[in-house]
Amino acid sequence: MGKKGGSAPTPPDPQETAAAEAQFNRLDTYSPSGSGVRYGYTDANGNFVQGPPPADQQSAVSYQENPFEQQIRQTLEPASVALTDRVVQDNIYGMPDAPRVQDRSDVASDLFNRTFSLMAPGIDKANERLLTNLQARGLPVGSEAFNDAYGEQQRQTQDTISRLAMDANLNAGSEQSRQFGLDQAERSGAIAELVAAMGGGYNPPNSVPSGNAPGVNYSGLVGQQYQAQLANYQQQQQQGMQTASALGSIGAALIKSTRSAKDVHGYANINGAAKIMANIPLHAWTYKPGEAPFGDHGGQHVGPMAEDFQRMTGLGAPDKIDATDYLGVLSAALQSALHRIAHLEAIIFEQDEEIVPAEKVRVH
Repeated sequence: MGKKGGSAPTPPDPQETAAAEAQFNRLDTYSPSGSGVRYGYTDANGNFVQGPPPADQQSAVSYQENPFEQQIRQTLEPASVALTDRVVQDNIYGMPDAPRVQDRSDVASDLFNRTFSLMAPGIDKANERLLTNLQARGLPVGSEAFNDAYGEQQRQTQDTISRLAMDANLNAGSEQSRQFGLDQAERSGAIAELVAAMGGGYNPPNSVPSGNAPGVNYSGLVGQQYQAQLANYQQQQQQGMQTASALGSIGAALIKSTRSAKDVHGYANINGAAKIMANIPLHAWTYKPGEAPFGDHGGQHVGPMAEDFQRMTGLGAPDKIDATDYLGVLSAALQSALHRIAHLEAIIFEQDEEIVPAEKVRVH
């Protein structure tokens, strides 16, 4: 079993990284006249405190006026209030009503009536022409031919009216949207004028110096450092896997197995080994995170647990299986199986010799 790999580098905390980058790029600025912008936070009493905010405090910005700016603001603010009050008085009472969507059935009815009023004269003239034609042909009113011709005319007229009603219902939705849009545009225009007047009366001067210093991409730097650490970790893991693979191959090739290097204690119980291999639990498993040895492919394995192997064979340790012991038990079990197969083959061969071929048996 190889040495366990180290842990991967911990990713940077997003909240801590964002807070650090914000602090790097929050620059207090001051002008020669005394105005400026200060960054800090608001304490539990509502007071502004300059400096980095604690973890449980909200960031805040404080603007500091110079005496000239303060004087201009105090002069223009009353004028701005007066202008806003005048605009409200002049326009708020003339504000159009809020747009409302009209009832669809009413809109459809209006569209139908308007279109039908244009078509009605044509329908009446068509009926008159039909009656004149039927009378000219000498067909009396109430006859079968008269009723058929007049009925067909009426059916066509009803079909036209039905299609007209369907078209009116479909067009009602578009007309609703159009009328609502007109009402909304009228009201929005009035509100926009009022808001512009209310917000455009006073624009205080700004003599704060520019704080557009080059930003610090702290999160990018932290991300680059993490990626470099992660790449180095992955490279070390890959090198370790290659080293472990090479050592495993060399170890497998150099297992010392000569008799002169061993104290032999007798022959293995091959039947007992076969019974063990027939009954030892075999599992499909994968290593837990951080438990896999170098060289492991990370996929699923099949085999016994070390605890079961030691309990049933008395070999190895409860947390690992010695490769030499495992191969030895497998070899003994295989040898037992081969002996059993050879024995069964001999029995089958003897039985075949005792069977008389059918073509030699004759019935007299």
